[in-house]
Amino acid sequence: MLLKNKNIVITGSGRGIGKAVAIACAREGANVGLTSRTLEELEQVKKEIENLGVSGKIVIKTADVTNYEEIEKLFKYFYDELGPLNAVIANAGASGRWNTHEFSPEKFATIINVNINGVFHAFKAAFPYLKRDDKKDKARFIITGSAAYPNAMPKFAAYTASKYGVVGLQKALALEYKKENITINSILPTMVDTKLLRGEKAGDGNKPDNVMNPEDLIDYYLFLLSKEANRVNDELIYTNEFEPLKVILKDLSDEIKKDWDSLKEFLEANHFKVYENVKKNRRLVEFLLKRI
Repeated sequence: MLLKNKNIVITGSGRGIGKAVAIACAREGANVGLTSRTLEELEQVKKEIENLGVSGKIVIKTADVTNYEEIEKLFKYFYDELGPLNAVIANAGASGRWNTHEFSPEKFATIINVNINGVFHAFKAAFPYLKRDDKKDKARFIITGSAAYPNAMPKFAAYTASKYGVVGLQKALALEYKKENITINSILPTMVDTKLLRGEKAGDGNKPDNVMNPEDLIDYYLFLLSKEANRVNDELIYTNEFEPLKVILKDLSDEIKKDWDSLKEFLEANHFKVYENVKKNRRLVEFLLKRI
């Protein structure tokens, strides 16, 4: 199992991306701390994980990522229940679509607060409990970003600004804590079939073809949590660069997929644009070769 006995906390794990990642981590043997603002959602996710028959521990607790006192108590609780934390996934998010001149200042501030302060709060509160004593098995702090960076979206001014801001936050943290045995990275998906994007229609099976399922993102999170990513730091993983590769890999022979060198030769000859997009993160490509 990829994450056996690892202790992983995921914010915003009551639904959507956070839920999919929580289930995947539990399947891989991790003990998981789940948190969101809605107890009923957390209880449902816990039940779904328990029904899988996994061996890891599942701990749930509600909290609002914009309230630092709540988040501080939250991480102390998870530490008491699970022990030192191997990873934290700062996944909670907020969005809203309005003409900017009609944007409610209160709503604008809320989106910034959730998407930037929520990440800061998670990092600050988790820091004392991160397992930072082994450079061969570093603690992981993973941020759910967005392809809104660097592709600004009209009518999503607050969301776009927040996703630009959180990239700056990551870069500052990665520099400041590079000797602390913590890796800090982001996954930047395009549109995903969640309530954040599609409201109550999320998960109805009628999403547009260009919208990802939350489960499509699992490989990226598992990679950053894995031993293969122990030296990956301050990376921005754009899913739109790697999703075409995943499609290609499904139809390739085992001979071509046996290692990076064989795949590299094939991609250079047949899918050069894909090769140009993925070559900078060879470790992730090799991880995908094992997964697909």
